[in-house]
Amino acid sequence: MNDWTGQEGHERREVVRALLHTPVLRREGRLRRMVDQARRHENDLRVWFDRQLGWPLVVERDLVRLLKIPEDPGRYPDQAVPTPRQCALYCLLLAVLADCDRQTVISELADRVTALTTAHSNLRRFDATSTRERRDLVAALRLLAEGGVLRSPREAGVTADSEQAYIAGHGNAIYDVDHRLAASAVVCPVPPSQVDGPDALLLVAEGGSGLGARTDTELRQALMRRLVDDPVVHLEDLPPDQREYLSVHREELAAELVLGLDTRVEVRSEGLAIVDSRFTDTEFPAASAVSVAALALADLLAGDAVPGQIGSFVVGRDRLLELAGLVADQICRVVPNIERKPVSGPVVLRFSVPVLMQFGLVASHEDGILVRPALARYRDPSGRGARVKGEALLLFGRDLDTPPHRSKAQSDRPSSPGGHSDGIAD
Repeated sequence: MNDWTGQEGHERREVVRALLHTPVLRREGRLRRMVDQARRHENDLRVWFDRQLGWPLVVERDLVRLLKIPEDPGRYPDQAVPTPRQCALYCLLLAVLADCDRQTVISELADRVTALTTAHSNLRRFDATSTRERRDLVAALRLLAEGGVLRSPREAGVTADSEQAYIAGHGNAIYDVDHRLAASAVVCPVPPSQVDGPDALLLVAEGGSGLGARTDTELRQALMRRLVDDPVVHLEDLPPDQREYLSVHREELAAELVLGLDTRVEVRSEGLAIVDSRFTDTEFPAASAVSVAALALADLLAGDAVPGQIGSFVVGRDRLLELAGLVADQICRVVPNIERKPVSGPVVLRFSVPVLMQFGLVASHEDGILVRPALARYRDPSGRGARVKGEALLLFGRDLDTPPHRSKAQSDRPSSPGGHSDGIAD
């Protein structure tokens, strides 16, 4: 890695960052330069991704594809995710796309999926006469479109209207098919044809080499995958073998991330965090009433920590409702409603806690919520909390147009990396 210097090193790091954010790069528009750089540095990039993350890199003339396998795919269970049926239809569509021409329509795909599921008794038959089934099929098609496998030759609004018309039972929509991307859309540790079912795929992913204890290389890659997908890693979340490896190689891993991503890494007693506002896809806080309440609640929750405390701590339900009531009192003059409901303690609690959960700042607990160390990043440095100046609400001395910290959210579907809060406790 010590040869990643000068202009060549800068170009490699640009490609690494781009692929971790968007695992599919096409030679078009602003990404043309990234594809050219990936081809110039193909060998070095392959070595970096293979050694640090264990993820294969596919480089072609007009396409670069990082075959990501998230280390912890269930990191954010409260986020909206495809249903099992939509996931099944996603895979079935990929199977039938192999025999489609370069252009297809929903009705053709539906007929092919129906024929495939009818021919195999162990598959649930697709019923195109069911509105729910048509809706799930369209949801799967939209996932394929997000990943670039399908592309509409028409304007986005026209395609969306056509899809809705198909769901209603009297329309259709047309797509161009990228067969090369379809072939690599599903990423598994081993080819699906070599296992008996989904459970076996999960066991292979969790068990590393499948030969018992993970090797040092597998442990390093597992930790690096956690960091680039969920850039706040708490020690308390790690299995014992990863925790032990990190305690010995913490500085080494941080140095690899700094050199390979051109980013800043915080090393704290609670864990590691990547702090990089450019390496993000979702902002927190955002300029909305829900985010105002969530940020104000985060400040009060962080203040409940015992001085010198390390690690997560529990805030009980009664105390949580009390803090939510304080937030409502602070913001009600300028944020009278949240999601069309008058501001109150229960309303603040109902809408702000899911936001904090989405970014991994708190987690559910049988006695209330579990406050994670990363929440301290969102404390009010002035200690005065949310306040009003003129007619504009200022949070922690900053306008909502210039949020103090930013975060990002997850998954290889295939698209961006996972959720992110901006750091570990100060």
